[in-house]
Amino acid sequence: MRESRTLLANRGTDARDLRERLLDITERRLESRVKKAQTRRRMRELGLRSPASKVGGIVYFGRLIDKIRQHVKGQLPSDYQANLGRGFDSACTTFLRIDYNRLVERVKQGGTDEEILQWCFGMGHRPADDEVYIWNEFMRKRGWNDELSEILKRRKKEAGMAGRSEIQTMFTFIDADEGRSLVGNQKLQPAPD
Repeated sequence: MRESRTLLANRGTDARDLRERLLDITERRLESRVKKAQTRRRMRELGLRSPASKVGGIVYFGRLIDKIRQHVKGQLPSDYQANLGRGFDSACTTFLRIDYNRLVERVKQGGTDEEILQWCFGMGHRPADDEVYIWNEFMRKRGWNDELSEILKRRKKEAGMAGRSEIQTMFTFIDADEGRSLVGNQKLQPAPD
């Protein structure tokens, strides 16, 4: 939009040149949207779970396992690989008091999500029900009025979702970015004044 305004402001530019430049800008925007849609489709085909999906009552753990499995198979897109073991992955392994690299080795051995979670409990920490509740609610709200809010805002802008007010948390952003419909109970509303 800004580029087209600049083009229109340039006096002395002939109509044909202006039209070609506008078509080029439009084509680049379309290519960008197509690439984003293809990435979302690949994510759905890849089978990464929503971060809100639970294994053993714990959010994010299933997604963590999915990412490890896809990485081991060489099928995890490169833009996901930079954060393996960091961010939410690190928060989850810290919550369970296990080493990320040991978890990777355990996932490589195979087994169901529940079996791997039970291994985590045995090697690290089995959280009590109230700890799980606090973890789930804390993670579900990440990006909403906290230190991740600016990162969420930037990521929404980069993904072309800046105007989507229903995306208020990192979990809802991940779901929207990967092409999932947003679950009603993930949405947060601003606190009344």
